[in-house]
Amino acid sequence: MKILKKIFFIALIFISAIPFSQEKEETIKLNLTVKDYNNKAVPGAIILLDNVKQDRVANASGTFKANIKKEPIEITVYSPKVGVQTVKYLGNPNMIINIKRPTNEDVSDTSREKIADPMQFRDIYDYLRGKVAGVVVTVRNSIVIRGASDFREYKAPMFILNGVQVDQETFGQIVPVTIVSVKILKGPETAIYGIRGANGVIEVTTII
Repeated sequence: MKILKKIFFIALIFISAIPFSQEKEETIKLNLTVKDYNNKAVPGAIILLDNVKQDRVANASGTFKANIKKEPIEITVYSPKVGVQTVKYLGNPNMIINIKRPTNEDVSDTSREKIADPMQFRDIYDYLRGKVAGVVVTVRNSIVIRGASDFREYKAPMFILNGVQVDQETFGQIVPVTIVSVKILKGPETAIYGIRGANGVIEVTTII
């Protein structure tokens, strides 16, 4: 009987260790290096995995390391000084992502409002207050699009920077002098974004 108990105890330990080892094997050690179009490191680059901003940014060498449990579909890197780049994740945890130089096709859109005298604006919030009609920006930089949200409850719009969805922290780092155009969407215009655009959408195109 004692021998059977020992065998059962050993088997129980072995079985309980299997899920732990499997979970450990699923962890992906992501190692990214962000570079600009001159192949120089981009320190402080913001990293988004499937449009989710990560807590840390690239270090002084443009390197970002993280242990993740799920493979992302897309990886986006963003620098206010260099630009934004989105790439597909193809299973290689060691990646070099170069932010490409923008072309005229990336920034030309005559349907969007063009900037005038950008030097007068301190930041993107100041720009929205002074330039874009239909947008309310509070002293604490809360943003509401008229006609898209209920003013009794603050509801943030969706932020699109150069075709990529970003959070408000990333959006707030946009430098006014880099803005080519801003487009405000609400109502049926936001249909392409589905429920995510229910509170309106602010699309910003920059030169970098």
